[in-house]
Amino acid sequence: MIGGQGEDSCGKSGTGETPQERKRRGGSAAARGKRSLAWKSTAVSQAVQLMYPVCSSLEWIHVIISQPLLFLTSVSFFE
Repeated sequence: MIGGQGEDSCGKSGTGETPQERKRRGGSAAARGKRSLAWKSTAVSQAVQLMYPVCSSLEWIHVIISQPLLFLTSVSFFE
């Protein structure tokens, strides 16, 4: 066998990284999993921070747009 266990003939693992790349980043599979989880958590947090102002502004637009409709609906009940 040319490559090590879990590697193809070019030395790439199933994750697409060479042993040198894996060694440079360092750590065990568990440590890599923790880094991955931390990265995903950060990505979700950043997405929420970006979406919150958008959703808040859309809620205000919804309130502003719906107010005249509610007024017209309530006026039509009194006729």
